[in-house]
Amino acid sequence: MGETSTHDDIPALKKGSHYHHPDLREAMIRVAEQLLESDGPGGWTVRAAARIAGVSSGAPYRHFADKDTLLAAVAERGFNQLRAEIEARLSAAEDTTSARLATLGETYVSFAVSSPGRYQIMFGRDIFDRKLHPSLCAAADRTFDALREEMQRAQERGSLRTDQPADAIAAAAWAMIHGLADLLLSGRLNDVAHGDQQGMVLSLGRTMFEGLLVRA
Repeated sequence: MGETSTHDDIPALKKGSHYHHPDLREAMIRVAEQLLESDGPGGWTVRAAARIAGVSSGAPYRHFADKDTLLAAVAERGFNQLRAEIEARLSAAEDTTSARLATLGETYVSFAVSSPGRYQIMFGRDIFDRKLHPSLCAAADRTFDALREEMQRAQERGSLRTDQPADAIAAAAWAMIHGLADLLLSGRLNDVAHGDQQGMVLSLGRTMFEGLLVRA
């Protein structure tokens, strides 16, 4: 959908609704998140986002040099929210390694499935050069740290294999979870899931992490 679209289907951000936010930066990020879900990363411009937010076409450039910078802000907030969700759900999980690893996987995949447009920006190649956005890189690193710290904790309690450092095991676990999320988003597991996506995540998560656990 191009810039000529009215985007009247975007909740609370309808054109002509005189939407205002005391924080212009926050308003633009919210609009960008909505547009990513409805139009994808390439189906809109900063100017179109400004129109939906109810501000002048030049106003967003007070905070964002270009669309790439706006997308980086969306991705950064996505990583911060993902880490917060992981921490919250781990704090409520059963205190066993298998349960905590399953919670990690389920949280990650649920996040991806609930906001596929934002997820694509966080992990895809739509942002031209991530090195130009150090706060985004830092947020992504902190999210990986949550996974690494959990693996290290499991190793220290003797329930996770120790033949590899926690960083390497965390990277392997991340690759498995990320692959599962991508397969679900592409629809390639629909026939296998039989409509029970959550059950599929839990089942595959247990299977993937089983090889990391120490056998009793």
